[in-house]
Amino acid sequence: MLKLSKKTDYAIILLTHLGEVNIPVSAHNIAKNYQLPYPMVANILKLLVSSGLIKSARGKNGGYVLARPAERIVLSDIIKVTDNPFTLVECAHDEDLCKVQKCCPTKHTLIALHNKIQQFIEETTLSTIIKDAKLIKPIFKDSKYEITHLS
Repeated sequence: MLKLSKKTDYAIILLTHLGEVNIPVSAHNIAKNYQLPYPMVANILKLLVSSGLIKSARGKNGGYVLARPAERIVLSDIIKVTDNPFTLVECAHDEDLCKVQKCCPTKHTLIALHNKIQQFIEETTLSTIIKDAKLIKPIFKDSKYEITHLS
């Protein structure tokens, strides 16, 4: 079944976090915040820096920030850095790889599905993911009501 790698999943989480803040964030803070293994977070951040999706700054106030606005980062950018290119079926990119191409009953349907998923990952921006994440985060407001302790 179609599945993103842990590296891609974590990269999306890290980029979403960086897109939600306006200050540099350390790898330690991100790893701690999401309870992710620090070595993996550090390695993914290095990949993201080398790809140009994020920038790093050293020093007391250093850390990682997005290299460009979240509106200009799409899922396919992230997947290219952390995973193999998306391929639902081999024939979507190279018909010669398919052993049953001449008589395949599912070719058109699966290529159509591949194209829809490909379109989704090419059009979904990091800013969209950030907006969706904000919708599902619980919002706790200070209550005007006192809490009664029963004993």
